[in-house]
Amino acid sequence: MIKEFLFDICSNQFVSGFEHVNGQVLTKYFEPYTDSYEKDKVGSYIFRSEGSNGKKIMLAAHLDEIGLMVTKVLEGGFLSFTSVGGINPASLVAQDVIVYGRENIFGVIGIKPPHVTSEEERNKPLKLKDLFIDTGLPKDELEKVVSVGDVATIKREPMSLQGTMVSAKAFDDRACIAVMLETAKELKKLSHRSTVYYAATAQEETGYRGSTAASYKVNPDIGIVLDVGFGMTPDMPPETPHLGKGPVVAYGGRLNHKLTKKFVEVCSKYNYPLQYEAVPARTGTDTEALQVNREGIPCILLSIPLRYMHTSVETIDIKDVENTGRAIARFINELDNSDLEEILCF
Repeated sequence: MIKEFLFDICSNQFVSGFEHVNGQVLTKYFEPYTDSYEKDKVGSYIFRSEGSNGKKIMLAAHLDEIGLMVTKVLEGGFLSFTSVGGINPASLVAQDVIVYGRENIFGVIGIKPPHVTSEEERNKPLKLKDLFIDTGLPKDELEKVVSVGDVATIKREPMSLQGTMVSAKAFDDRACIAVMLETAKELKKLSHRSTVYYAATAQEETGYRGSTAASYKVNPDIGIVLDVGFGMTPDMPPETPHLGKGPVVAYGGRLNHKLTKKFVEVCSKYNYPLQYEAVPARTGTDTEALQVNREGIPCILLSIPLRYMHTSVETIDIKDVENTGRAIARFINELDNSDLEEILCF
């Protein structure tokens, strides 16, 4: 089911700031395992599983993806564009795209042939201003369906690799939306006395706005922030986490030390694999919003190892998603049976 969910949600677009358009994909999968949900005014989706002890635990994983935004309609049916979130222009060359205008328009991004490109040009890094979307429509027809401010994404179908490896656009951070779904499924089997919130947050790629609003609204006692991290490839540093060896637990001043220790102990008790990273300051995740919201929210940060971040071929191991979701469910169950005040005090 997790693979089905991932392929479904990654086949839809949720460009940062436009998360409101395909919410039915989320509700279809989360509603059987939760009691209620709401979509807030920023665009985040917050699902709730009711508890009985008055404590609130919030899981947060961002729903939005990087994308493109039209800046001008040009002669010949071309579109100039800018990025929504961080994109390496080199990853856009020779890609199919979908432009979400008044109707969906297909296009391609090409570059000049090497035959007519000087050596100096070939040695220069590509810039977004040098790339265009070719739609094949005359300008007057294109202007009827596409406007400045419309967004676009790479047209890429999710695919299975060998074993439990899968590749798609937008696993950053929908791999962790899937972690939340796995947690919700597991907590249906286990008891949980805390009320658990699953927040699919908006606009993380452009500045943590969704998590800021959602965590203010929920005001949880504990935050469990989920995001992707860098996964090992031959060109990465040797200490890079490996796919298939479990989530990466972050240690740092912005994470609650006792909560982190408790999560590691639970994983050891139930034999869930873990990897570790030191994060001395900024995490680059929704933790930045949760940790300092209201009077402060004690947080832990878990990451799913992912290859080729911010490209259309992001790659993960589904085992990491499943193990992380199940480990979090056990963690919540154990917290409910622990002295939470003792854990949270410094």
